[in-house]
Amino acid sequence: MRIVEETGFQPNAVARSLVSKETRLIGVMIPDIANNFFSQLLYGIDSVISEYDYSLFLAITDEEVEKELKYLRLFKEKQVDGIIVGSVHFLDEHGHYLKENQVPLVVTGHDLPGYDIPTVNVNNVQAAFDATSYLISQGHRRIACIPGPLWDPPCGLDRLGGYRKAMRAHGLSIPDGYVAEGDFTAKSGYEAMARIMQAAERPTAVFVATDLMAVGAMNYLHDQGIRVPEDISVMGFDNLEIASLTRPMLTTVHNDPYMYGQAAGQNLLKQLRSEPVERISTVPHSLVIRQSVSALPT
Repeated sequence: MRIVEETGFQPNAVARSLVSKETRLIGVMIPDIANNFFSQLLYGIDSVISEYDYSLFLAITDEEVEKELKYLRLFKEKQVDGIIVGSVHFLDEHGHYLKENQVPLVVTGHDLPGYDIPTVNVNNVQAAFDATSYLISQGHRRIACIPGPLWDPPCGLDRLGGYRKAMRAHGLSIPDGYVAEGDFTAKSGYEAMARIMQAAERPTAVFVATDLMAVGAMNYLHDQGIRVPEDISVMGFDNLEIASLTRPMLTTVHNDPYMYGQAAGQNLLKQLRSEPVERISTVPHSLVIRQSVSALPT
C-alpha cells in the first residue's frame, strides 16, 4: 500500500475485468437525452446500480435503427455486464442479436411477446382509458386523440387503443378526422391539432399521448385564438416538468420515468445475481388534475 501511494498506481480496469469476467458496466440505450422522460429514466437506473459499483455506458440512438444495432454491437465489444434498452424500434435484427448474445437485458417502455425478456412499463391501455374516461366524466362527448407514432406500440397503438376503448365503453362515436398521429415532438402535436381542427365538427376535448405533443397542440390552439380550456380541453400523458410550466397548466397522466429506471435497474441486478425476475413489471399511473380541462354543463 505504501508503494501504491508513492507511485499513484491505478488499477487497470481492462486487466481486472479479464480476471473477474466482469466490467462493472451497464449499457443503457435511449432515443433522446433532451427528452426529460429519458433523463429521469437514467437517474432512476443510476440510483440503483451505482449502489453496487456499476457504471452506465450510455448510447443515444436518435430513434435510428442503424444506430441501435451499432450500439448493441458496441455493447458486445465492450463486454458490458448487462443492458437496459428504452423505447427502440424492435425489429427482427434486434431479436437475432439477443438470441446470439445471451447478455442480461431489460427493456423499458415496450412489451416483447415471443421473447423471454423482462420488461418495465405502465399499463398504457388502462392509463389512456382512464384519461379519456375523465374527459367524458367532465361532460365531453366529442373527444379527439393525438396518439404517438403507430410503429411504437405503447405510445401509439396502446394509448390509441385505450382512448377507443373508453369511447366505446361510453357509447361514443369517433368521427372522421378525430385521430391524428404525432411523432413525440411538440411540432408534430401542433400539426396534428391543425389536422383535427379540419374535422366537420370541432371537438370539445383532445387526449394527447405525450405532454410534449400536448404542448404543441395547445400552441396551435393559442395561435388560432382558441382558448384552453374554455373552447377546447387538453389532456396530456407523462406528467413531465413542462406540464406544470404551461399556462394553463396541463392536466395529464402521471407516468414516472424515475420509477421505470429503478425497476429496470433492480430487475437487471437480479439477473446478474441469477435470481428470478418477473417478465412484465408494471409501474403505477394516476391522473394529475390541473387547469387544461374544463367541465361542460350537463
